[in-house]
Amino acid sequence: MIDLKEFISSTLHQIVEGIVEAQGAEKGDNINAVGSNAVKNSKHAYSAGSYGTFTLVDFDIAVTAESNKTGKASIKVWGVGAEGGGDVRNQAVSRVVFSIPVRMPDGDKERAKMIAQEAVDQREKINDALAKASAELHR
Repeated sequence: MIDLKEFISSTLHQIVEGIVEAQGAEKGDNINAVGSNAVKNSKHAYSAGSYGTFTLVDFDIAVTAESNKTGKASIKVWGVGAEGGGDVRNQAVSRVVFSIPVRMPDGDKERAKMIAQEAVDQREKINDALAKASAELHR
């Protein structure tokens, strides 16, 4: 069995490392590429402005609070398995449910800037067209 803190730490590190690795692969610049301005707050992702884009990592873990005959106690992620040694142990299995916000590594920042500029350009074109149509109506 693995210690709870080791399981949580390893899981979160592997998630972030996996995202970074995926971003480095072919077409990986599309992963978390748009930037925080385009993310609508939802259950899965939310924007924290200049702090970046976050996601919630949900945990639902079965843990054991265990003590051995020497009185040493620990909390472990529960799993099926066998350990040798002949120790006498008392165990109780409990469920722990929680979420941790994790900042997503930034993707292609240049693409995010380009998309933002395209949106500004599009708004300017629409405003120009509206102004032209309004001028035509008032002639």
